[in-house]
Amino acid sequence: IDGTMWEGASGDPCDPCSTWCDAISIRAGYYGDYVFDRVLKVDVNKTITGMGAVPTGTAAANYKTPTDRPNIAYGKHLQDAEWFTNAAFLALNIWDRFDIFCTLGASNGYFKASSAAFNLVGLIGVKGSSIAADQLPNVGITQGIVEFYTDTTFSWSVGARGALWECGCATLGAEFQYAQSNPKIEMLNVVSSPAQFVVHKPRGYKGTAFPLPLTAGTDQATDTKSATIKYHEWQVGLALSYRLNMLVPYIGVNWSRATFDADAIRIAQPKLAAAVLNLTTWNPTLLGEAT
Repeated sequence: IDGTMWEGASGDPCDPCSTWCDAISIRAGYYGDYVFDRVLKVDVNKTITGMGAVPTGTAAANYKTPTDRPNIAYGKHLQDAEWFTNAAFLALNIWDRFDIFCTLGASNGYFKASSAAFNLVGLIGVKGSSIAADQLPNVGITQGIVEFYTDTTFSWSVGARGALWECGCATLGAEFQYAQSNPKIEMLNVVSSPAQFVVHKPRGYKGTAFPLPLTAGTDQATDTKSATIKYHEWQVGLALSYRLNMLVPYIGVNWSRATFDADAIRIAQPKLAAAVLNLTTWNPTLLGEAT
């Protein structure tokens, strides 16, 4: 570090044109962040509103009265969450001790968990030969798997890092970073005992209470929105390193908080607009008109 750090305008006596710019440098490069097997906790209320009553007995019934029920997603976790980022890296370095940086690039993800974590619900045992528009879902499907892939979309992050303490070849440093992206779900795959289906570029209902329109899941559905995931993450870290010639081994700790918010979107199983051979879905689920 030359005299401009301490001497102000006097600068380096060997360089009368020295300025504060001598203490600043800019670096550019590649940034890659690959997260595998992260576990995420589902953040929902303990109860869910708008469901029908729990079916009992052997007789079919109507489920038109909303009932507050325990939320099957409460306390559940997404056991497999993966997130991949490739970006350009630009950093402003000050006095060879502090970095203020940003990244611009693209991210995509993969998520998998039990169907309970995604609040997979259905309507079973309804009375009559057809389903009325005011029938409410009455069962929570827990024995299944839901997974989805996002598309690759723009992402960015900002952060800072710096050397807090130096002694010889040892350095104690800290870092802070915030990242954001809004990918859309590219493919949704549901595998459960009563239903199995795949949806490409799914669309659903946001802010819509049960029951969903009878056209939900068909090509005639209206007022649907793309299934978008709002990703936010911030992290802080602390590390101790020691330079050994060309090698810099280090030990550190990192704490992060990542959120993936889908705005409580409700996506319906794909089905035909009109029944064919008394079936409204064909593959891989066989679903009857009044099932």
